[in-house]
Amino acid sequence: MPTCCRINGVFCLFPDETQQQFDLLAMIFWCFSRYEEYQPFEPDKHGRFPASASFLKKQAVLEEPVCDIAINAMFIIWELPFLQRFGIIPTLDIDIAFAYAGRKALRTLGGTLRNPLSLSKRLKSIVNPEADPNNSFTYIKELVENHSKTRIFWHCGSITNRYDKQVELDYRPFREAVKNMDKTVHCGLHPSFAAFSDENVLQQEKQYLENTLNRAVTESRMHYLMLSMPRTYRSLLKTGITDEYSMGYPDAPGFRAGTSQPFFWYDLVAEHTTSLKIHPFCIMEATCKHYLQHSPAEAIQAGNKIKASLRETGGDFCFIFHNESLGSQAAWNGWSRVFEAWLA
Repeated sequence: MPTCCRINGVFCLFPDETQQQFDLLAMIFWCFSRYEEYQPFEPDKHGRFPASASFLKKQAVLEEPVCDIAINAMFIIWELPFLQRFGIIPTLDIDIAFAYAGRKALRTLGGTLRNPLSLSKRLKSIVNPEADPNNSFTYIKELVENHSKTRIFWHCGSITNRYDKQVELDYRPFREAVKNMDKTVHCGLHPSFAAFSDENVLQQEKQYLENTLNRAVTESRMHYLMLSMPRTYRSLLKTGITDEYSMGYPDAPGFRAGTSQPFFWYDLVAEHTTSLKIHPFCIMEATCKHYLQHSPAEAIQAGNKIKASLRETGGDFCFIFHNESLGSQAAWNGWSRVFEAWLA
């Protein structure tokens, strides 16, 4: 584990006897390379590196972009100009495009047997996909039309399992939703849980999305934020991904790599900088609801606190939402207010 200290209130790693009192480059390298994820750690139930294992979390600074703050502090000392650019980047994951529509007969029957009370909504959605509880695409487009950096990541997995439950890929309203959204919001791939461990599946899903959009797909975020260093990033590079948006935690808000700024991934094993640009996110609505047990009001406060600090420091307030949390699912009542507040 690295050593740390506070210098004039600024959190720093690797204090030393130099004039600046800490090794800024070592701090940046340690955070950006995700060095700690190459060390032994206790994984969560999905095999992921959890926020609880993070050194920054243990030091209670995970919600601070500590590298950005340290860089700014040093630039002030060195009398160098630095950019205090602030931006809001809304991103959405489409894990399940429609709650009830777009299933074959057996899946529909199984879903009805598990939840008989859903029969009425299920039938309405099958007849009219616009009425499906997860269909919030028109609402999303209206809200983000002035946010050019918005990204939407589509789960395009054909394998159905406990974690991958997308609609049938040949379902026409699904394909139309993907194409229509891409006209105004840049779309990328949301590699499935199955694709995490199978490069052939990853390639098939990417090919499907490219065929649907009739263009190359170069951006992604992993389903369930599944990351394994360095294997996942190497697989994405091999598949043609150039920009990746999974750098954050599912179980806690904050800056996994200590920064809100995009950076190029350094392959620590191969010891070289790659062409894969990493775009960190800092908070997700599912984290607030499921891990932190936040109400919508508490989630708004949590996001706005991080956003306010980024306005001062400079950086990107990149957050994650899902289409179902912006639809008419009863479990997500009131969460559209969170999206609108984080977007403001």
